[in-house]
Amino acid sequence: MQRRAAAAYFAFFLVISVAAYAYIGVAQSQQPEVSLEGNELSNDSTFTIDGTTYTISSVQMSGGGGGGHGGGGGGSMGAELSWTNQSSRYTGTLENGSTTTLDNTTYNVTTSNSSKSVTLREQLNVTALLRNDSAVENSLVTQNGTDYVVYRENNTLHPASEWLPEPETRTYQVSQTFPYQSESGLQETTLTNVTTESATVEWVAPRNRTVQLSEGGNVTLQGQQYFAHFPDHQTVQLVSVDQYSTYQAQLADQDYFHERTNGLWGVSILSGIAAVLMLGMAYLPTRG
Repeated sequence: MQRRAAAAYFAFFLVISVAAYAYIGVAQSQQPEVSLEGNELSNDSTFTIDGTTYTISSVQMSGGGGGGHGGGGGGSMGAELSWTNQSSRYTGTLENGSTTTLDNTTYNVTTSNSSKSVTLREQLNVTALLRNDSAVENSLVTQNGTDYVVYRENNTLHPASEWLPEPETRTYQVSQTFPYQSESGLQETTLTNVTTESATVEWVAPRNRTVQLSEGGNVTLQGQQYFAHFPDHQTVQLVSVDQYSTYQAQLADQDYFHERTNGLWGVSILSGIAAVLMLGMAYLPTRG
C-alpha cells in the first residue's frame, strides 16, 4: 500500500514538473519584446543630425553576472558614439613673465592689467649674435656688474647694451587677434582678458568628441535628447525620448514575464525533486 501511494505521488509530481517545463517552452516563443522606432546601427555605422556626422563603434557586451534588458543576460551592452565638433571653443593662458615662441623666435611675456595689454619682447640670442659678428670676441666680459663686448682689433670693451640690437616688441590689446602657440600648433586667437598675473585667449577649432552609450542611457545630440537601446549584441538604436514611456512599459512587461517564467521553473524543479523523493520512498523497506 505504501508503495502504491508513493508511486501515485511520484506520477502526480512528475506530471506537474513536465507540464510546467512544457509550458515554459511554449511561453518562450511569446516573450514580450522591446520594439521602438529608430535606426538600427552596428559597428562603423554613421548617421547625420543637422550636418554633423556621428559614428557608432565598439558595440559589445561588457562585464558579466545576471541578466538584463537589451540583448539578453550575461552582462551589460555598451557602444561608443564619436563625432567632430567643428566649432568647439578653446581657451589658453599666458603667464606674466613666461616665454612663448613665434616663427622660431622666443619672446618674453609681460601682461598689464592697467592697459589691458600683453607685450611680447624678443629674447635675444646673445651667443649667436657674438658668433655672427667677426669684429668681437665670442663671449661677453662682466665688470662691476656690467656686460661688455670685446673688440678683437684693439681689445677694447664696449657696453653690450649699446652693441646689441633693439629687441622686437609686439603689443596686443584686449579683443585683438593674438598669435598663440597651443599644443596643436600656432592658433589665431582673440585676447579676451588680461590681469597682472596672466592673460586669456580664446579660439574656435574642431574637436573630436566621444560618449559611451549604455542601455537606457540618455545622450543629447544637436540639442535633441535620445536614449540608447540594444535589440541584440551587434545593434544599437538611438531613440527619441518621446518613446521613453513606451520603453519603460515594455521593460515592465518583460520583467513580469521573467518573474512568471522563473516561478514556473521553480514549480518544475521542485516537483521534479518531489517526484524523485516519492520514487525513493516507494522502495523503502516495510516494517515486518
